[in-house]
Order: sequence, then C-alpha cells, then structure tokens
Amino acid sequence: MSTDIYGARVLAVDPDELRIRFRIFVVYYDTASQTYGPEPDDPSFFFSLLWERGPLHDLIDVKTRLDGAWADANTRRFVSRVERLATRNHPPAPEQWKDLHDFYYERGGAWQDEDLLVQFDYDVYVTDRRWIESFREGEAWGTTAYPYNADMWTAEDAPHIPDLSDPVVTVSPFDVTTGDVEYDHVNGAEFSDDGRYLGVCSDKGRVWVYDTADWSQVVHLSTEEEWLVPLMAWVPGEPVITLKNYCSEPDDDDRTQWAYDVDARAEVEAPFQPGRVRSRDGGYWTGNYGNSDGGSDICAPGRPPIPSSVAGGSWDPIQCESFAGDGSRLFLGAQENLYVLDPATGQVVDKVMKASKRLFQLAASPEGAYLAVGSFSRKLPYLGLHDDRRPHELCVWRTSDMKIIMGRQLTTWVEAMAWSPDGRWLAVTVEPTAEGRSFSGRSQLMVYRMGPSQPPFAVE
Repeated sequence: MSTDIYGARVLAVDPDELRIRFRIFVVYYDTASQTYGPEPDDPSFFFSLLWERGPLHDLIDVKTRLDGAWADANTRRFVSRVERLATRNHPPAPEQWKDLHDFYYERGGAWQDEDLLVQFDYDVYVTDRRWIESFREGEAWGTTAYPYNADMWTAEDAPHIPDLSDPVVTVSPFDVTTGDVEYDHVNGAEFSDDGRYLGVCSDKGRVWVYDTADWSQVVHLSTEEEWLVPLMAWVPGEPVITLKNYCSEPDDDDRTQWAYDVDARAEVEAPFQPGRVRSRDGGYWTGNYGNSDGGSDICAPGRPPIPSSVAGGSWDPIQCESFAGDGSRLFLGAQENLYVLDPATGQVVDKVMKASKRLFQLAASPEGAYLAVGSFSRKLPYLGLHDDRRPHELCVWRTSDMKIIMGRQLTTWVEAMAWSPDGRWLAVTVEPTAEGRSFSGRSQLMVYRMGPSQPPFAVE
C-alpha cells in the first residue's frame, strides 16, 4: 500500500458555477524533524484530484497524467484558478507535535484526529462542468498526489508573453567562428532600440548582430581588445553597438570602449556607455559606485548615484537587472529575492522574497508587465533530472501579482536574455551543462515569439 501524502474531502459541488470546494488534510509528517509537505496551492494538485475520481481518468492515461512536464503545461486546460479559503494548524504549535503521528490513512471517509491535522479549504474553478459533475459532497479519499508547478497564464496574458514550447529560431553563433573558442561563451544579448537588430557578444569579445526581419547574420567580428568580462550596449537611438570592460566607468583612467556602426559596417567613435544595464532611453543606468556590498546603484544624468534600498547585501547580492521599456521600473534579481524599484528614488515598490533558490538572468517586457527569468529549477525533483549541474528553468512572471504564470525546464544554463522593444521577441542564450562541454563555443541563441499556442485537447 502506498503512503498517502494528503487527504481530500469534497465540501460542495456547484457545476453551474464550475466550482468544487475541497478540504485538504496533510496526512504524512516527519515528526522527528517536525516537517511536512507544502501547501498544495498549485492547480496541478487539484487536476490530480479531479483525475483520480472524475471523468478525466477515462480521458487521460496514467502515463500522461504522471508526466510532470505535461501536467505543468496542460493543467490550465482543466483548472482555471484556485482560491484558498481557510487554513488550520499550519504550522502546528510546538505542543501539538507530540500528538501527531507520521502516517494517517483514510478510514470510512475520515482520518484519525482530524482536528489536529494541518488542513486547508479551497474553491477550485474548472473549465468544464463535466470535470466535477460526478463528485458528491462528503466524498473523501487519501492521495499520493503532489503539487507541481502548473502554467496559469490567461487569454489576456497570451498576446504579451512568449511561446516557450518551441523557439522560432535557434542559432549556434560559434559555428561561423574560426580560431580558439576554449572557455568562450555567449554572455550578452541586447536588441537595438528600434528593434531592427539583435546583438550578442562572447566572453572573449566576439560580436554577432542579427537582422530581426529574417534572423540573418549581418555582423560577425572579433574585437582586438583583451576584455575583462565585456559588457555590450547599444548607443541610445543609434545602430551602434559598443563593448567595454565590466568595471569601466566614465571617471576611470581606462575607459576603453569599442564601437561599431551596423548600418555603415564600420568601427566608429561613440559616446561612452556607462553602467551595467540602462533604460531604453538612456535616462537611467545601474552601476556600483560605492555600493560594494553586493548591491546596485541607480544613476541618471546630472545627479549623484542613488544606492538601491535592497537590503540583502553580501548574503543576497544582485545577480541580474532589467529596466521596463519606459524606464519607470527597475527589476533586480538577487541571490534568492526579486525586487521592483522606482529608479527615480531607489525605493522598493514590490518584492518577492525567496523567489528562487537562485536567480540568474531576467528581462522585462517593454511595458514592464511581464518578466522572463532564468532561475534555479523548481522541477528537478519530479522530472527525474540530475541536479549535479543544476540546469535552469525559464519562467515568465506577471508583475501585477508577481506570480509565475509559465515555466519550461531546460537542460542548459541561461546565460543572457533580451526582450525586444516592440514586444515581439524574447531572445535567450543558453550554454550546455554537461561536463567538458561548457564554455567551449557551444552556446546557442534561441528566439521565441509572443503568443503561447496549445493544440486542442480532444474530448468526446
């Protein structure tokens, strides 16, 4: 007999409202360590309950149901939203642990000492009344179902978020490169301000530029400088791409900068591009001008740098940054936490604490309503992937409620990301994780268009 993890009881069924109400009990504990499973708020958990006892069991075979990637991508076809109504005994008080057992099993529709168990009430809204019509009030059972990480984007989101199911373009930039590529990899990607070009650069200063009309390569150069982590930027409003050293700033003695006019196909002189990341109009940029404890300073022409009010410091240093297209918001990904700042003041206006075990890259949509985030995977435990090299997950966050609405497990690392200023494309550069294959000219550039697509799910 399998060990139940949760118990489920149907409290009410309203097919006309496409709603079923559940009470969920935690029935598996480790009382020695005083731990238990997570709150099962994810819609995928309730899709599993509907499948276990309802007509979905006849429509979806066991192999498909147990495919975590499939469940993540398809749960939204069956469960439209979940609302938690009540929480009890979460977490148990210290004196309650002595009365809890490790295992509880359903007997006659009930569980021993129900009043002591961690439990939650939910309203679950479905996409079709057929998924819930066969359930009856008071029905109860134990389950080994476990919450996954279901996509929950809506029809309103769809035109504005990328279709991560399949890139429309995949390019291996180093395929056109000659010479030594050992330890080299693509570490930067950025669209020109008019969206005509996508530039990418490598750790050793190789530069490629692609025409976004047909994704043909228009520039491939290897600059002559010895770069210390080169940073790439376009000159605001110009088809001019630049490289500089990571630590170079306008007041440094060494302000080496390389600039190239893509339209003219020639190296040129250009205004020095300060900072690590800039807003689209050049009105703000980020740097490190005295905020030496893992933070980020926000700069603008004619004013002193403003230290951000992010308080993580050296234990939660800033890993990645992106401005909304209009410059109204700055998004900072720290080691674990995600912050939204007003760049005019440096103050935090929103945040998600413990957003991930590690945030690596992010890119904001032009209006700042969505974020693409490359992060530590949430899905390794149930997709059977090895985590010794920790492949990344590519996620889309909706900034109005700071929720992850889409996620795709990769078998690679995310090295750089850029969202086109016209909102049409998301560019992602990735690097293999397999031992002996990293940082040796094997980077790939993947381009995704907006508008997730799903083939219809046939129901007789």
